[in-house]
Amino acid sequence: MSDDAKDEPNFESLLTREFRWPKAGDRPFIQSQNWRDNAYIEPQGHVRMIMMMTGYKRAADLMVERAIANDADRAALVYPIIFNYRQFIELSLKYLIATYGPTVAVQPVWNTHDLGDLWKSLMEVLDGYGHDDVDQTDPVVAQIVAEFAKVDPKSFSYRYPVDTKGKPIPIAQSELDLAALADVMEALEGYFSGSDGYLDSLQSAGP
Repeated sequence: MSDDAKDEPNFESLLTREFRWPKAGDRPFIQSQNWRDNAYIEPQGHVRMIMMMTGYKRAADLMVERAIANDADRAALVYPIIFNYRQFIELSLKYLIATYGPTVAVQPVWNTHDLGDLWKSLMEVLDGYGHDDVDQTDPVVAQIVAEFAKVDPKSFSYRYPVDTKGKPIPIAQSELDLAALADVMEALEGYFSGSDGYLDSLQSAGP
């Protein structure tokens, strides 16, 4: 039997699976007695930001792997996949602006989910450092960010089926190639990581 077949739900497995019901003493947030089994939650804000960026992207990548391998999971996982990738983009933009913006008189932006506005602020940061986009990569990334901003303007479209008034939230498309999405996001991660290193070197060599 293939690994994919083993992962497919079947009637027998549903019948034999232990049914878990809440019981007295259940506590969702506890620490294991073996510290090696615990997930460490970073208390320092700047480092936590980096871990969140990494975590949302990695979680989406893992879900894409699962969704590609398992038809039954694909239709359910597409929503958190898109949301996690969008969150990764938003946090990456906010991180770069907050880390390198003040040096060139661009203030951090924490009060919006608008990817278009965040991208504009990042361009102000890059311009402030005298950025020269020789490979013309910025317009490519701008288009990717704009597409995410279009399909999910306020970070709600893939978290809820309806808006705050109960009206259905329209979706941009009915089908999506998750492998292609993950590939583009891998390139975007490279861009953000490269920008981080580039700006850090310029900031360190400042006046």
